[in-house]
Amino acid sequence: MNRGIWIGVLIALSGACAYADIAPSVAQSTLQGQARQFGIFYGGTAAQYDLCVKKGFLPKGDQSAEEMAKSMLEKVLQASNIGPDLSVYVQDGWDTMKQEVAQHESFYTQERCSGVGKEWAKMIAVLRAKRISSP
Repeated sequence: MNRGIWIGVLIALSGACAYADIAPSVAQSTLQGQARQFGIFYGGTAAQYDLCVKKGFLPKGDQSAEEMAKSMLEKVLQASNIGPDLSVYVQDGWDTMKQEVAQHESFYTQERCSGVGKEWAKMIAVLRAKRISSP
């Protein structure tokens, strides 16, 4: 997982309107899939971060990673005019990944949590930049 993938997902979600003229049902299905993947990636990383905090491997912030993620996501979705219909698919991906993280808690060691912490820091930086540069 790197910054390029993250930025690509944001661009895909933001620029999804371009597909609307091609084939509405295919475009909608593509958008829904991209929204779900975004939820898996973004929400999943937040869930992983919170688990690592719970295990004592990462520092606890003022609010949980998932609370911060939801707040920032709402702002980004509003700024990008993606629409509430796709937020359902983002949440579905998020919930799916959260369940996977919970089922595999033993996988999250100090080493793995270090990587999660680095990825979370990158995501927050990208979202903050996106939020600042949005109209």
